[in-house]
Amino acid sequence: MPPEEQENAEQTPDRVFLSAALFELALAAVALFLGWAIGPSAREMVPELSIEELWPILSNVLLGCVAAGPILLFVEIIRRIPWEPIRELERLTDDGMLSTLLQLRPAELIMVSICAGIGEELLFRGWLMYWLADVIGLAVAAGGAQTPLAIGIALVVSSLVFGLFHPITKLYVVLAALMGLYFGSLVLFTGNLLVPIAAHATYDAVQLILTARNERREATQAT
Repeated sequence: MPPEEQENAEQTPDRVFLSAALFELALAAVALFLGWAIGPSAREMVPELSIEELWPILSNVLLGCVAAGPILLFVEIIRRIPWEPIRELERLTDDGMLSTLLQLRPAELIMVSICAGIGEELLFRGWLMYWLADVIGLAVAAGGAQTPLAIGIALVVSSLVFGLFHPITKLYVVLAALMGLYFGSLVLFTGNLLVPIAAHATYDAVQLILTARNERREATQAT
């Protein structure tokens, strides 16, 4: 069997689901470890689950779900622009692993999206952004205070790193960096990491479910 066919045969929906979920949760573990080892702790940005905090937690999750609306609208507008780099993004569904991922059930796509929201937000917004703010604060302010300038630079740099973490295409890197700016602004505005986690997870889930539905519809029409 040629290597390409062997690779596709190994990429079953179950395996892709497990790999995607474990990879994203591994990012969360890395963020928690780095927070414990060198600080700051991303756990401090997430409220403790308790009966007293149940409504604030639910309200922040709902706020995050609503906050996904603007970026969903932004991406939908971008997709309508007749530009080859955008068409290149549309063709990404032909990729082996992504094509297999889109075969998952909606509930499975939601679970993967939740894992992505938790893992990537803990790492990039919960730890990296505030760690950079501390480091920059040492350079620009006595005592390493997190000045607005330090936090602003940390927001931009962590968003660029987030974009480079998604090197699918050059345009995708730019779009991911812009989303990083948005998610970072959410946590800075609310002081609660649950908001960007919910926004990130909602965005990913909606995009994956709609893309999977469109792929199935096109496959049905082609037969």
